[in-house]
Amino acid sequence: MADPYSTEINIDAPVEDVFRHLTDPAHMIRWMGQHATLDPSPGGTFHLDVNGVPVRGHYRIVEPPHRIVVTWGVAGSTDLPPGATEVEFTLDATPTGTRLRLEHRNLPDSQTSVHASGWNHFLARLHHAATGHDPGPDPWQQRAARPPLDRVRNGATTAPGGTL
Repeated sequence: MADPYSTEINIDAPVEDVFRHLTDPAHMIRWMGQHATLDPSPGGTFHLDVNGVPVRGHYRIVEPPHRIVVTWGVAGSTDLPPGATEVEFTLDATPTGTRLRLEHRNLPDSQTSVHASGWNHFLARLHHAATGHDPGPDPWQQRAARPPLDRVRNGATTAPGGTL
C-alpha cells in the first residue's frame, strides 16, 4: 500500500460554492465525470462515471461546508474494487476564497501515479467550475487521450495522457 496521496489547491470561491461542487450531481459533472448519483449523507451513495470509469463508493463523513470523506473504487476492478480507498476533502476559508486539501488513502502502489495525475487534472477543472467559469469539455473524454479502462481496473502503473 502506498502512502496517502495528498495535494492542496486554492480556489477563488467561497467554501460553500466549492462544497456544492462535491455534493451536487449537476455541479460535480461540470468538472469531473459525465454522470453522478450523489446522496451526501453518511452512508449515502457516491457514484460517478468518469470517462468510462465507474467510480463507486459511499459518503462516510459529511460536515457542511468544510469536510467530506467518501469511499472510492471502480466497479469491476480487481486492483481497486468499489469502496477500497478513501478520499477526504477538507475546505478551509482563506482571505480570497477556499483552500481545498485532498487526501486519497489506501491506494495500491499500482494506482498512485494514475490517481495523482487524475486528481491534478480534475482539481484544475474544479477551480474553473467553482469560480463560475466553464472548464469546457474534458479533453480526457476522448478515448485516445486516456489509458484503456482495463489499466485502471486491473492495476495501471503509468498514466499516458493520465486519467482516473
